[in-house]
Amino acid sequence: MAKRRLSQQQKQRIQAAQCAYTQSDEHRQGLVVSHQGGRILVELEPGNAIDCKIKSNLGSIVCGDRVAIETGANQEHRVMAILPRDNLLQRVDGFGQVRAVAANISQLLVCLAVAPEPNLFLLDQYLMSAEQQNIDAVILVNKIDLAGSREDPFEIERIYRPLGYSVVSTSVKSGQGMERFRQVLSNQLSVLSGVSGVGKSSLTHCLLPGETIKIASISEANEEGRHTTRTSRLYHLSEGGDLIDTPGVRGFSPFVDRARPLAHGFREILEYSAGCRFHNCQHLDEPKCAVVEAVSAGSIEQSRYDNYVKILAQAS
Repeated sequence: MAKRRLSQQQKQRIQAAQCAYTQSDEHRQGLVVSHQGGRILVELEPGNAIDCKIKSNLGSIVCGDRVAIETGANQEHRVMAILPRDNLLQRVDGFGQVRAVAANISQLLVCLAVAPEPNLFLLDQYLMSAEQQNIDAVILVNKIDLAGSREDPFEIERIYRPLGYSVVSTSVKSGQGMERFRQVLSNQLSVLSGVSGVGKSSLTHCLLPGETIKIASISEANEEGRHTTRTSRLYHLSEGGDLIDTPGVRGFSPFVDRARPLAHGFREILEYSAGCRFHNCQHLDEPKCAVVEAVSAGSIEQSRYDNYVKILAQAS
């Protein structure tokens, strides 16, 4: 059953609950490391986490959130407020509802795989979401051992490296690229995202061998893995840095910030848009559009432009 959209009155209650919070010596602050149902796990300091209820009308709380906690007479802990966020990664679910994924992250790791074959439209959706939230993005091409002698089987490096994106090829089976993968995570708060079956849980297990992380096989019918991560969880890495593992999604519909042009989610389109005749050009069929000209000249990859147009149509 689809959940109801928040009414204006409900949104006002959430805002009022947040504004009503005042910092007190009785309130402790902590980091949300897990969220399931109506309770969350909040870490007060490394190795010291407590189970908390949530005060009503606070809105969505996600891994990475910093929160204020009150402890009652019965030693029951309750989250009183969400502290200001640096950013919030969001998506739109199948019912059109905006869902928060993670907060205060410094980089988004977009995990693809040699099998199932990468979907570049899905990749561009992830990258657009990261750009609009000022979150760095790294592209992981996992299961590279299945590529055989092909160095860049899906032209991901050719397309995305010139745009400034780091592309890391990994294989848990052979160990290829794993040291580079660890270096990318160091001193960052990262989210590992991607469709089921690309090996997110295997990568996380390799980083955290002491954690219990379920790993599912690939379905022979559609070459997509069954969902194995049911609850988002924040892990501390021994090399430094933190990793949030999120439930797999079969399609990522980005939350488009309508306060910013969609071109802000595509680095090369944003760069060329400075030469457009009109400041509000959507880069479709407007006269003297520098972006369309760049596509025709081969300066902008056709697949990237096609995906921009597709996302723009979906957001309209």
